[in-house]
Amino acid sequence: MAKTPYSGESWIWWIVVLAMIGARLISRKLLFRSIKGLQVDDWVMGLFVATCYTTFIVISNKYLKAGSNLEPSGFDWSAVSARDISRRVYGSKLMIVVEQMLILVIWSCKGCLLVMYHRLTRTALRKENVAIKLLAAYVVLGFVVMELLYFAAWCRPFSLYYAVPTANKQCDTLIDHRITKTVFNVSSDLVMLCIALQMLIRSSLPTKRKMVLCFIFSLGLFTITAAILSLYYSISNSYIHTWLSWYLREVSMAVIVANIPFTWTILRELFEVDEFNASSPQPWSFYPAPRSTTNSNNARLSQATGPSVPNASKHRERSATSRLASQDTQSPTLVGSLSVSKTSGESPSKSLKFEGSERGEMVQIRSHDFAAASSPPAHDHDAISPVLP
Repeated sequence: MAKTPYSGESWIWWIVVLAMIGARLISRKLLFRSIKGLQVDDWVMGLFVATCYTTFIVISNKYLKAGSNLEPSGFDWSAVSARDISRRVYGSKLMIVVEQMLILVIWSCKGCLLVMYHRLTRTALRKENVAIKLLAAYVVLGFVVMELLYFAAWCRPFSLYYAVPTANKQCDTLIDHRITKTVFNVSSDLVMLCIALQMLIRSSLPTKRKMVLCFIFSLGLFTITAAILSLYYSISNSYIHTWLSWYLREVSMAVIVANIPFTWTILRELFEVDEFNASSPQPWSFYPAPRSTTNSNNARLSQATGPSVPNASKHRERSATSRLASQDTQSPTLVGSLSVSKTSGESPSKSLKFEGSERGEMVQIRSHDFAAASSPPAHDHDAISPVLP
């Protein structure tokens, strides 16, 4: 059978999505210096989500080739051979797998994002952290309700989901199930997006940095749009598989959005893109800032000793960063590790430690960056600015 447009598009998405997951895992390994430093959400994304997404791609293509019981009410089933009926029964069973893989991938991505937001808010932003916990409870509730309705309510007995033909239109069009899924899916995404954006808008971050971070978190709007369009095409014309193409785009964008915030480290390593901090304002930095005293001293030393080897220079910078981190106080970061906050004469505060975390290489999001914007204290000019992982 000739390849369908869906087949080509699906494998392109698969390459992009798996590359994004791979970039996240490589980035995190570089960050933690060891694969043992990977955290629970990294393993969920790298193993469970990647497996479910690949299964979705493979099975959805098989489903389109096999056919199913999804036909209009006036369809003449008497003209269909017994062999074709058997093939359609098989295809209808595949549709159950497709639906479940879609749900598992999307809700797993929600869980990974909620873990990220929890790490970001758990120490300084108590109200937002409570909101994240309530949203997590809503996400779990939505998943449980949706699955209970799918397996026990919408199509009874369950075997009607793959009966050819089927007597209940909810067993082939899945309209009620998809409405329920879209309501829980879109509403939770919107709340998550609102929490993230209001935190960034109210923060004391520079305007350009706010715009970049807001853009990254706003990519969730593409997932929301795809979810709404998949429901629209499911209702308007269930018997043409346009809705399946939007299924594909929805689940693919969900994985991409959940992984983008964790790829900064590998981008910095591969393309020499500088960190979002004030201590290293290289010419290629997206966010130039005044040079710190440490960098000025390094510059004078470089002039006195002549040109330096790039790799040696990078090694010295990292060594200096590590020494600075060991002397300074610590604060929670976006990914639940440690960042550095420059102060003097203060005792170190309690910090959250994760196995394999490295202080000098983390995304640095300070607690006061997400306080209401106001005139910053004088010592904040020397603080390390927040960056993305």
